Amino acid sequence: MPEALAELYLLYLLVWARLLGFTLAFPPLALPGLPVLWRLGVAMSLSLFVTPLLPPDRPFSGGAWEWALTWAGEFTLGLGMGFVAGLVFQALRVAGQLMGLQMGFGMAELLTLGGVPETMLAEFFFLLGTVLFFTTDAYQYLIEALVRSYEVLPLGGAAVKGGAIWLTVKLVGGMLATALQLAAPVLAVTVLIDASLGLLVRMVPQINVFMLGFPLKIGASLLLLGLLATTLGTVIGRLLQEVAHNLLLLTRGLS
Repeated sequence: MPEALAELYLLYLLVWARLLGFTLAFPPLALPGLPVLWRLGVAMSLSLFVTPLLPPDRPFSGGAWEWALTWAGEFTLGLGMGFVAGLVFQALRVAGQLMGLQMGFGMAELLTLGGVPETMLAEFFFLLGTVLFFTTDAYQYLIEALVRSYEVLPLGGAAVKGGAIWLTVKLVGGMLATALQLAAPVLAVTVLIDASLGLLVRMVPQINVFMLGFPLKIGASLLLLGLLATTLGTVIGRLLQEVAHNLLLLTRGLS
């Protein structure tokens, strides 16, 4: 009986390693403003539910070194899973950054909790995505994908393959493309305003283009975002459904 409990405890720690890496790398859970103990608690709580679902028949014949290497591998895998699952949130951040810079908010950068200067719109879109993620059923799909990852990719069974690397590159490229698509309406409006002001200043050189263009671009862009609020909410909601899908794609690529 004590040996069985010890095996179960070691199994629990391996499950916790993967989930710990995930919670540390997943953007909505990895904000420095959140206490580290809170993130540790989330990983430990999820591990309590996942461990009983796994077959407790994994032998550790290699001793402590084998177990330690397996733990490190699971932790690294969790970090990679958190990165891939968080690409949707990074797309929202990049989209907001592009909009903010084009609108002129680049001169009013704020220092985020992560220590990275970002425009207000970048932080707004990221927080909007986080709120929608936890107020819809998207987080439930993510938890289901995390549990299924132990079926697709058993403990200690991860292997770095060319397909997984290529998949990650494709997902990063898709993230950048998504960010550009989200920001496209605002970018188009601001470019149109810049072109119009360029023609206007050639006809009336006395006009202060900077003083006129700055509030005009901000006002027009904010008006456009207000008109597209419902559409943007729907699009972001669909993007959040891809979080769990991307996670499962990665685990299948590593299996």
